[in-house]
Amino acid sequence: MTLRTLTRDELWSILVKNWMTHDALWFGDVAKRFGMSEASPMNLRVCRKLGTIEYKRFMKMVGVSPPRNMDELQEHFEAAQRIFVPEFIDFRVSYPGNDTIVTDVDHCFAHAGMEQTGVLPDYECGIFERTEGWFDAMGVKYTRTPDLSRCLKFQGKECRVTVKFEFE
Repeated sequence: MTLRTLTRDELWSILVKNWMTHDALWFGDVAKRFGMSEASPMNLRVCRKLGTIEYKRFMKMVGVSPPRNMDELQEHFEAAQRIFVPEFIDFRVSYPGNDTIVTDVDHCFAHAGMEQTGVLPDYECGIFERTEGWFDAMGVKYTRTPDLSRCLKFQGKECRVTVKFEFE
C-alpha cells in the first residue's frame, strides 16, 4: 500500500477538524458529568485562555508588537483570522469608524452543535471569549456588546457582536 502525501491545506483541515471534534467531545462529557451550570463557565475560561495563549504565540512567531492603533489592530486581527479561524465558520467582519470591530455570524457551528445536543438553552457563547483572549494578549483596552450569557441566536436575535477599542 502506498500512502499519498497530504498537502499543507489537507493537513491543516484535518488538524482543525480533529481539534474541533476534541472540543465538542470534551464539552459534551463535562456537561454530561457536571451539568451545564459547570460546563459553560469552564468552557468560557478555557476559550479565553486558549485565545490568549495562541495569540501570544502568534505575535512571537511573526515578530510583532501589540497594536498601537486601529489600523495595526485590524492588520493583526485579519492575520490571526486567516491562521486560526476555520473556513467552515460563516461570519463577516467590518470596521466602522476608527475604534470598532463588528462581527456578524450567519451560521454558527457552536449554536448548531448545542442545539443538536439539546443544551442550547443553557449555553453561554464561548466563541467570542477566544477572540477576547486575543485582545487580552494584545494588551488593548476594549468593551464588547451585547451580553453573551445566552446564545443570541437562541434568543431569536441576530448574532452581531461589537468590540470597541480604546487606544492611548
